[in-house]
Amino acid sequence: MHKFLNAILVIAVLAAGFVLYQLEHATRGLERDIAALQGQITDSQEAIKLLNAEWSSLTRPDRLRRLAEQYLKLETVKALQIVGLGELGQKVPPEPIIKLEAKDQDTIGDILKKMQ
Repeated sequence: MHKFLNAILVIAVLAAGFVLYQLEHATRGLERDIAALQGQITDSQEAIKLLNAEWSSLTRPDRLRRLAEQYLKLETVKALQIVGLGELGQKVPPEPIIKLEAKDQDTIGDILKKMQ
């Protein structure tokens, strides 16, 4: 009887050891996955910081002003360009510069040509 009980206990200890080994192996695999995910999170955070710095550099007012002057031919608004409501009638022409009701013409194309 003691031999049978000892055999069962040995088998139970071996089974428990096997289960613990499997559990430890699975745990270490999950720890590796967590470490990899934390590394990806860190990389993503660094990329976000880099992109924010690049965005700040690209949206600097002096850079935008220079690009607007160079490519869009825009200039800074001068104080003389700002008019009050009473002066508005003097600044706007009474008739449109380009009449849009002309037939057999490409009015939009003409406007674009004059803008260039």
